[in-house]
Amino acid sequence: MKATLLALFILIASLLPASALDGNLTDGCVEDYSADVDYFPDKVEILDASKFTVEYFNSYKVLSVADAFDGAPGFTYVLVQCGTPAPSPADFPEGTQFIEVPAADLITLSTTQLPALSQLDLLEHLVGVDSGFYISNPEVARLIADGEVAEVGFGAEINIELVLELQPQLVMSYGYNPATDAHPVLLEAGIFTALDASWRELSPLGRAEWLKFTALFYNREAQASAIYQDIAAQYEAVKAAAAVAADDRPHVLINSFLGYADAWFIPGGETYVGRLIRDAGGDLLLAEAGSATSQGLSFEVAYEGGFDADIWLVETFGIYSGADLLALDSRFGDFAAFQSGDVWNNNRDENANGGNNYYEAGVTNPHLVLADLVAIFHPDLMPAHEFAFYQRLASG
Repeated sequence: MKATLLALFILIASLLPASALDGNLTDGCVEDYSADVDYFPDKVEILDASKFTVEYFNSYKVLSVADAFDGAPGFTYVLVQCGTPAPSPADFPEGTQFIEVPAADLITLSTTQLPALSQLDLLEHLVGVDSGFYISNPEVARLIADGEVAEVGFGAEINIELVLELQPQLVMSYGYNPATDAHPVLLEAGIFTALDASWRELSPLGRAEWLKFTALFYNREAQASAIYQDIAAQYEAVKAAAAVAADDRPHVLINSFLGYADAWFIPGGETYVGRLIRDAGGDLLLAEAGSATSQGLSFEVAYEGGFDADIWLVETFGIYSGADLLALDSRFGDFAAFQSGDVWNNNRDENANGGNNYYEAGVTNPHLVLADLVAIFHPDLMPAHEFAFYQRLASG
């Protein structure tokens, strides 16, 4: 009887697909390939980002990036599990790049890509950055100072010889204008280059979710999903707290007349900044409600429309005090927010060179940015809040 049951068990097992993995391989390659095995049991679901998608197959993933810059074509990347056969290039659009995962060494060309490396425990793979001048991450700054991470330069002027010497498997770039960007030069040199379009996302959580984009190259989907779930939950909790004050929304003026151009740049209501201010319980003055772009206004228009604003977010480099603001234009002293001392800047966390961590760590931590804004707009809701990025301008 036992022999019969054993034989039946072996027969059933032989008819089933090969055993699934317990999790993605984050180190090493497949040693005994089987076409029946799903080598990516840990998968990401894209919830808020709109500029990238991923489709899973048993031994490879197809990663697509859309709208990386104005007029950009779509970019397709095929991420093949190391130790398994790659699919035929003929099955993909012209220009598709192939890379084995988990990837090895990489170069990043934007400070916004560094927080994801820290969060995903991937800094050991970093061999190059564009420049360390504005980097806030202390560990990356140390690696650069110790000579363990190289500086390869900016845009089309990137030091391609140094990049080739570093032999990265992956470069994470971005696009603004192909005539001046680094990625065409890198691609011409045969270097796998992935375009990061997170800056095109309008949703704060959408930008943060690009940490999953980085994770895909290292099979760190499970880790990225857990991190993002926590970020999103904290963001929604802060947003819900702000909603309590729905009947007491301060009027918020943002940006400033910079003194070198007769224009204020006001973000639209559906921009990244516009959504943050709305979610924090503020009403953004002079913004076009349904616009996803910024508009330039004359000083006269901004003066009239923002004169009585309750709160002013200057978000301008080099402004730490009311005196700094008045040095740009004495008329700033007329504004109600200036008179009341409710003028703030997002430069609380800067490095010695003026590198602003708001534009680095703030991208993957929108819940911290939102909490700062709620504490500014509704201080009674967060009386013990410790600011991460914003600070009130000194009165002197």
